[in-house]
Amino acid sequence: MNSDGRIEGIITKGVGGIYTVRICDGSGIRKVYCSVRGIFRQKDFIPQAGDTVYIEESGDVDIPYVISAFGPRRNSLLRPPLANVDFLLLTFSVIEPVPDLKLLDKMLIISGVLGIKPVIIFTKSDLGKEEADTLYGIYKNAGFDVMISSPDSPVSKETLMSLTGSGIAAFAGPSGVGKSSLCNRILGTKAMETSEISVKLKRGKHTTRHCELHDFGEGFITDTPGFTSLSLFELGITHKDICKGYPEIMRYTHDCRYDDCGHVGEAGCAVDEAFQKCMIDEGRMNRYREFYKELYDNRNNYKRRKRL
Repeated sequence: MNSDGRIEGIITKGVGGIYTVRICDGSGIRKVYCSVRGIFRQKDFIPQAGDTVYIEESGDVDIPYVISAFGPRRNSLLRPPLANVDFLLLTFSVIEPVPDLKLLDKMLIISGVLGIKPVIIFTKSDLGKEEADTLYGIYKNAGFDVMISSPDSPVSKETLMSLTGSGIAAFAGPSGVGKSSLCNRILGTKAMETSEISVKLKRGKHTTRHCELHDFGEGFITDTPGFTSLSLFELGITHKDICKGYPEIMRYTHDCRYDDCGHVGEAGCAVDEAFQKCMIDEGRMNRYREFYKELYDNRNNYKRRKRL
């Protein structure tokens, strides 16, 4: 408890304007229900799971506490709403559904821009060992932490806990890849809903409805709703930011002839030279250039519309 009588805590869940806050006071570690002061609603400030908050007694028997202040946010995800994320556990299957590598690379870019440590988990390796080995090699060589998981040999709780420490870790990725099942196994409880793959569409059905932080060692872990589409442009990410999701490209950028090199085939581009020597995966390089063109064109189109 602070000198002003307020108690510090962290939002673990928010539903319908009521927030569950985990606190540690004279009664030990517990979770309490809180509303939020009207001034934050007036400012259109939306509390998120992961927010550090300061609460005080409300006088309301049903909702005994009210959030009166917020700590600073290091980062924030909008879809799903989640704040102060330290690790994104990017979970994709090697088959059924076929991995959307463009979506994976988008999420790696977002992680890099927001200062979040990405960890890639490829599931269902029992259905495609060769595919799993290939994907592992591509992203491990790129410079990421990569794990392979299957029902018989899942990523262990101890492995993840040693990696995430006291931080906030969130599973993220498409539906139907086994995020919720893996999270349930790690937590040892059915904390997340699961569903089968749609036979007709060959993709997963959304089951997770909201983010809820669960105690995980000294930190927290959560599942997130399945992603179907992400717009880098809408998130304010520019063509100059894309390299943050491509550490294998950033290894060579300082050797480019020009400081503003876009690494899309310019003369004297050290990245292009490394690509030609097969030191950068072709699929990753092509997706980088596709993202670069999309964001560059979107920026110019946006500027053109503003002038009209």
